[in-house]
Amino acid sequence: MSRSHLIRHPGPPTVPRRHVVTGAAEPLSFRLGKDEMLMDAIARTMDTVGCDGAVVRLDGLTMGPYKFVMPDTSPDEEHVAWYSQTHAGERAIVTQGTAIVGRRNGDWFLHCHAVWEDPQHGRRAGHLLPDQVTIGAGYSGGGYRFDGGCFDVTADAETNFSFFRPRRLKDTGAVNAAIVSLAPHEDLPTAVAELSGELGLGNSVVLGIGSLIGADFSEGPSMDSPISEVLFLNGARGGGPKGPFLPTFCVDPAGNFFEGAILPGKAPILVTFELLLVAG
Repeated sequence: MSRSHLIRHPGPPTVPRRHVVTGAAEPLSFRLGKDEMLMDAIARTMDTVGCDGAVVRLDGLTMGPYKFVMPDTSPDEEHVAWYSQTHAGERAIVTQGTAIVGRRNGDWFLHCHAVWEDPQHGRRAGHLLPDQVTIGAGYSGGGYRFDGGCFDVTADAETNFSFFRPRRLKDTGAVNAAIVSLAPHEDLPTAVAELSGELGLGNSVVLGIGSLIGADFSEGPSMDSPISEVLFLNGARGGGPKGPFLPTFCVDPAGNFFEGAILPGKAPILVTFELLLVAG
């Protein structure tokens, strides 16, 4: 049974429920310098590359002093969830991490969820604060550049949050990808599979981060918490004869970790989910 009924947002439902901008994606390689702030280094990379936006992986990134937040219950009735107090660490290595690179008030902005190993604290996961993460060692990373639109921080009346939503910028001619944000209560695997088919992207490569109202997995224990932060792990795909394959990592407000391929009909979105789908 879906846990969608556990959450009701304060505002009127967003229309449409799936915000989609199609465009052109190409593989992107980049280098980040030691002792730079993550946000500054990514912004400089974007200015050099000259694309409209990007989704990048940060697997293997060494973080020097860093700060992050986790999902938490809301302190008021204006939101159904909120962020924890800010946590800090001295040094860690990202196991898997995804960063959506978009705009806020015209400037580059980063939304990043990750899992990492900290020698002092062990395994941690959550929402990295990009202007408070120092790069601890030179880093070479990859992902996809995207042209035709960008993720732009937008106020959302349904949830009372401001978060990334796709905004069209130009016609790219050839189309092989889409940037997407999904509204609350959309079932994540179902939406990914349907969009991959409707947009002609086949067994699309999928990168994405967001939040879920609980989740069931093909193997392993379910996540019952209606509040979480989530990222897709490497190898996520949107289609194929057996449907989507979406290996996912989740952390709940108590700091519990859940991992596995989410099942269709069993992973409703909490606040939003930001995606890049690239033709497979």
